[in-house]
Amino acid sequence: MEAQEHRGTGRAAVRQGVDRPREPTLHEALSSIMGAYHHSQETMATVLDKLQETLRLQEEQYLGFREELRTIGSVLGTIVGVLTDIQKTLRDTVALQGAPDTSQDDEMPTTSAGASGQDAPPQDQHTSTPPPADGQPPRKRALRPRNRTEQDGKTPARK
Repeated sequence: MEAQEHRGTGRAAVRQGVDRPREPTLHEALSSIMGAYHHSQETMATVLDKLQETLRLQEEQYLGFREELRTIGSVLGTIVGVLTDIQKTLRDTVALQGAPDTSQDDEMPTTSAGASGQDAPPQDQHTSTPPPADGQPPRKRALRPRNRTEQDGKTPARK
């Protein structure tokens, strides 16, 4: 009776006449292993599908960001081109008015390519007269006095 109450397993249980749980047959063990294997394959396939979907979404985001960066670059190129045109117009205006050109060449860097991607025409930084418009000759600049003595009668400062 005591053996039936404890229902142990192993050799002691066999000696006492208690039934042990039956060992699975080879076929049952293989079926269990194959079931676990198929389940793991399904899980791996699901994980792989999710990874592929994530990769596809990240690729779409990357392409979108790349396109946005191209647009930003194009806009910045346009802005630089407009600012360069404004700078040239201001220099030409100053030159036409006869005032000395006090601008620094390195204040506004220029790019060799505008927003359209074409090379910008070469600029002559040393000329102060604008190119002729509509075939008219350029205006002549007013002559400046050579030294201070001509302006106010004082001796020019030594350099």
